[in-house]
Amino acid sequence: PQGPQERKTFGGIQMIRQATVAMSSMNPAPYSVNEVDRNTVFVFNAGEEIYELVDPDGRRWVMQTYSQVADPGLSRADLPGLAERLDLPAGWTYRPRVLTSELRVDTRSRPARVLQDNLTNSYSMETA
Repeated sequence: PQGPQERKTFGGIQMIRQATVAMSSMNPAPYSVNEVDRNTVFVFNAGEEIYELVDPDGRRWVMQTYSQVADPGLSRADLPGLAERLDLPAGWTYRPRVLTSELRVDTRSRPARVLQDNLTNSYSMETA
């Protein structure tokens, strides 16, 4: 049933409630895969160190961002040894790797497959 619209004012701007979203649906469990339509190409240069997860099927997931939500003191210097802090599912591994050639994660023609670890660091499935 539709009733009168609920109106509130925030910072001098009148708002109307259009929808209610359960926040838990926006925060998936760690290591659960989500698809994102972002039409991008991430490029990681040869010679650079990357940090990746490898799942039980051998798929590699490259870290796209590290997060300071769970640990405000986390820095790039911590990433090579991050495995000891991750609650990895059975069969998963975390590793640093120096690229011998350029790595491109190209999602221009398909949705990106992304996930977060238990520290809210984000990873994209490698496409090549």
